[in-house]
This record gives sequence, structure tokens and C-alpha cells, in this order.
Amino acid sequence: MANLLDRFQKSVIGSTDRYSDFIDVISPSGDFTRITGLSVILKSWFKILVTPTRTVDHDPDFGCDLYKYIFNPADKDTMNQIIDTINYSIKRNDNRANIQGISISFLNNRKGFVVNIIAEYKGQTGEIRAVIDERTLNLLGQ
Repeated sequence: MANLLDRFQKSVIGSTDRYSDFIDVISPSGDFTRITGLSVILKSWFKILVTPTRTVDHDPDFGCDLYKYIFNPADKDTMNQIIDTINYSIKRNDNRANIQGISISFLNNRKGFVVNIIAEYKGQTGEIRAVIDERTLNLLGQ
């Protein structure tokens, strides 16, 4: 019986010392693909970046209001405000990993910017990229 319990605990999300989650990509076995470790955290951070605050019913503080900076001037002040907003939102919503660096580049052909974040977790480094532009506003219905 203990063997069955051990197998169950290893298959349940978050039941081991490693973070685990599933993404909506079908694996060769025909199931959703399982991701672990830093990949789980980066997926969570991406969701935070593209979700405006006050849009999740059960957690109105979840998210980040990056869309507010889309039409701001493409200058150093706006870049610093974006970085401060990202730091605050990530630390408030998911502080399981450390932010090693944030870079912002403004888009040339339309209003918006690209966010690149380098994260470190248990010796692993990873990066996420999010494009926040005019299309983001269309997705939000604004």
C-alpha cells in the first residue's frame, strides 16, 4: 500500500521538493506535457506579466498593469517605470525565483515594448519574453 501512496504523491502537482505543472501541449504519450522546476516559475511569471490586475475574480491583486505603458514615450523614464512595475508584481505574486535581470526594448513599427526577464532558481537560469503592444489592448477589450 505504501508503494501506491508513494506513486500518488510523486504524481501530484507540487507534492515533491520540485515545482511541477502541466502545459497545454500534448506529449508523445498522449497526455498534457509536464514541466518542472524553473519552467513552472517562468510560466507563472509570464501569466503575471500579461494579466492586468483586477481581472481575476478570486484574486484582484494578481497580475501586472504593463498595458498602461504602451502609449507612454519610449524613453528612460518609461523604461524605469516598467522595470519597477515588473519587480513589484513578480515579488508580490510569485517570489519563488530571483530576478537576475530585466531588459526592455521599445518596438519600432508600433506602440509597445518587449520585456525580457532572466531568472535564477536553484542554480538554473532561464528567460522569458513578453510582447506588450497595441494588440494587448485588443485582447483586453479596450
